[in-house]
Amino acid sequence: MAYSMACQSADLIAGIASLAGTTLLDSNRCQPAAPVNILHIHGSKDIDVPYWGGSVTAPDFPANMPPFPGALHTVQLWAGYNGARDPTTDPGPSMDLDLAVPGLNTVITRFTNAPPGGAVELWTINGGTHDPTLYSGNSSSEFAPRVIDWLLSHPKP
Repeated sequence: MAYSMACQSADLIAGIASLAGTTLLDSNRCQPAAPVNILHIHGSKDIDVPYWGGSVTAPDFPANMPPFPGALHTVQLWAGYNGARDPTTDPGPSMDLDLAVPGLNTVITRFTNAPPGGAVELWTINGGTHDPTLYSGNSSSEFAPRVIDWLLSHPKP
């Protein structure tokens, strides 16, 4: 839904953070009127919405859902919409977003050359599934603060 809103209301939306979401594979169906800051977060072992794309396999989705791009392809599509270029991936994990995956588990891929309002990042939770463990007992991950900080640091120009 976040990607649909970004496609349809790009003039109003500063940015979205999508957790294991999908965008349209057919780029003709998404023509944003302005850049939208995109943060895509996805577990590499997601079997419900596969990291590498394909079709939704969750039993509560209709069988006729169109195929969707994988996480990297999704951010590449949005980089194209936004006019962002020059992707770079950090050499190793720098965040602990999923408490079910021990240690630092998240690698960031960002497009380093983006217009104002058109930042695009992919946070890959290595070993993460569709539902990351964000809280465990009295401890919580960096997830919410990191996502909120990212969104607040990417306003509409």
